[in-house]
Amino acid sequence: MFTNTQSIKGSIIIAVTAAIMFAGFTAMANAATYAYVDVNGDVKSVVASDWKTAIAVAPNIHKNSGVLLLTTAADYEVVGDSVSGY
Repeated sequence: MFTNTQSIKGSIIIAVTAAIMFAGFTAMANAATYAYVDVNGDVKSVVASDWKTAIAVAPNIHKNSGVLLLTTAADYEVVGDSVSGY
């Protein structure tokens, strides 16, 4: 049988877990998906809060690549393509 102290501790653990999950979902709500060209000429995607962060965190981004905000389903079709000339 649970004591009153155990019930309080359990409630606190549940509340803290819920708060952490909510904070994580809130942080992801402001994120967007961007496309970029990597050093092999392949179009990849990265999730970031803004374009500057997307450029900073994109793995193996080509030195001349920028980022393209992907907003519609048609935009996502570029991911996986290859860019000639690299």
